[in-house]
Amino acid sequence: MKAIFHNIIGIIIIVLLSINTIIMAIPVILCALLKLLPVYRWQEWMSKVLVVLASFWMSINNKVSLALLPTQYKVHFSEQLDAKRSYLILCNHQSWLDIVVLQQIFLNKIPFCKFFMKQELIYVPIIGLACWALDFPLMKRYSKSYLAKHPEKKGQDLIQTKLACQKFKTRNISVVNFVEGTRFRYEKHQRCDGQYNHLLKPRAGGVAMVLNVLEDTLDGVLDVTISYPDKKNSNFWGFLSGRVKEIDVHIKKIPLSEIPYQNYYDSEEGKAVFQKWLNALWSEKDRLLQNLEAKKKGED
Repeated sequence: MKAIFHNIIGIIIIVLLSINTIIMAIPVILCALLKLLPVYRWQEWMSKVLVVLASFWMSINNKVSLALLPTQYKVHFSEQLDAKRSYLILCNHQSWLDIVVLQQIFLNKIPFCKFFMKQELIYVPIIGLACWALDFPLMKRYSKSYLAKHPEKKGQDLIQTKLACQKFKTRNISVVNFVEGTRFRYEKHQRCDGQYNHLLKPRAGGVAMVLNVLEDTLDGVLDVTISYPDKKNSNFWGFLSGRVKEIDVHIKKIPLSEIPYQNYYDSEEGKAVFQKWLNALWSEKDRLLQNLEAKKKGED
């Protein structure tokens, strides 16, 4: 009976969010098409209009979920955020639910969050067009086997990162980078070297590129750690159906002056120093997740 109740809640939420998406898709698609006009000032203005529309769409989604779902967000952060400042957000990645969580806690507190997305997602109806119009950075990932056959493609993802970030130099922006490059899966974790218990290895190149391109724009880096005490239901459907009771979010603001990114592309030594810094940050995040899991088990 309990499962039926959760499934009904999930269906109701999906219907409400779908209605909101369909309604908001009309002005978004219209503005996206108007943005095709190749006039820089016009495109910049349309980008601002699209951000307003996207923020309104997301705020409705947030209000629906807050009103109908039991999820409690435990946000641990004591500093002040500013919607007129720019930020780079580094976050662990476990499921699509992470995106909902970040929009829930940051919407209207910092500039609208833009995520590095796989290029293939551009073909998703409505959502793909909206993400293109909103200037979400689209990334093309290549496997090691593909690069072995096509060595000329090596480094293309970083070039795309640089081009995407250059668009943001004149705007207030929040760029989200899931540093592991993909969602955490135990089979992927087992293929790693066992350096972390709850995380995959972080990728340094994209982070360093964003910092180098946007260093004059960013107010700082927000290190975000998302923890789902109920691992079984830590997915999008679990959330929509009301099975996610609690989400822990720990946020730490890191000044750019504390991050050794400046020489990443100039020398092997600079690259090693930055990778060491990022690995240490990830080790700290891993210990936090370990402590939160141990605390949860102790409460149970």
